[in-house]
Amino acid sequence: MNLASAIDQYIHARRAASGRYKSPVGTLYALSRHCEGRALHHITAADVLRCLNNAHNKPITWQNKYGTLKVFFEYWRVRGKLKKIPMPPRPKAVRTFVPYIFSKEEVRALLDTAPECQSHPSCAIPALTLQTILLLLYGTGMRIGEVLRLRVSDVALDDSLITVWESKFFKSRLVPVGKDLCQVLRNYAQRTQPANQKDAPFFFSHKSKKIASTTMSTTFQRLRKLAGVQRRDGAASEEPRLHDLRHTFSVNRVTEWYRQGADVQNLIFSLSTYLGHVRLRSTQHYLSMTPELLEQANRRFEVYARGGCDDR
Repeated sequence: MNLASAIDQYIHARRAASGRYKSPVGTLYALSRHCEGRALHHITAADVLRCLNNAHNKPITWQNKYGTLKVFFEYWRVRGKLKKIPMPPRPKAVRTFVPYIFSKEEVRALLDTAPECQSHPSCAIPALTLQTILLLLYGTGMRIGEVLRLRVSDVALDDSLITVWESKFFKSRLVPVGKDLCQVLRNYAQRTQPANQKDAPFFFSHKSKKIASTTMSTTFQRLRKLAGVQRRDGAASEEPRLHDLRHTFSVNRVTEWYRQGADVQNLIFSLSTYLGHVRLRSTQHYLSMTPELLEQANRRFEVYARGGCDDR
């Protein structure tokens, strides 16, 4: 069996099984072009590596294509057409993306610019709604999907609690809300919420419908540009995202604990639960995210090394 025939049969089998198999097809055909006319069992790891090492492949693209080819060869191995899969060693993925941490001044600029951003009739989200969502993300570290799925009954303002139902990894949790943020939510509810509609979305568009995450993301990018919030560290291809407000909340919380002299290593467990993380290492990532936070951690270590005496 030659490679081209194996690829055609594989694509047909995948589409017959799931109805769709589109994105990986380009990777398979690229391999076929690199190894034109070769038999399936003559493909080597060096052939695969040459196909993967395309100058246009970013690290994440390389990893995705690697996975596509590995599954393809495994498919034919279990069917007896290959004795072993001809895959090169997979390098450990290196995380190069650095989340953006918003300053207080930048958050204020976003809030102040919201009325201008949403003044056009085609904008789907009222300015007050946009401002309140931003404050909730900044003040709780909730995921944007969790916020947009909130119903009126999920926001217990009298108890200063928000219930998040079956979020990522199908976990539910309670999110305590501070006094100031609770008042912001109360003011918003009093001005926007219809009476006796507990199952209605807490946040809704101009048309009184649930806000789609794509609409929120597009709106935020337009708002960010108007407010002049952008990266200035040379990573312009990775401009600040809405999700970075979650990172900002977490880093600010950990930094403040360090300033207060709190036991961060124990409190990180509480933060992990609060954020809805399944694994503690997801939360521990925030322990070394900003120069200020690292400075606070280093200062703590110096105090410990001197026997607990801080002369600063």
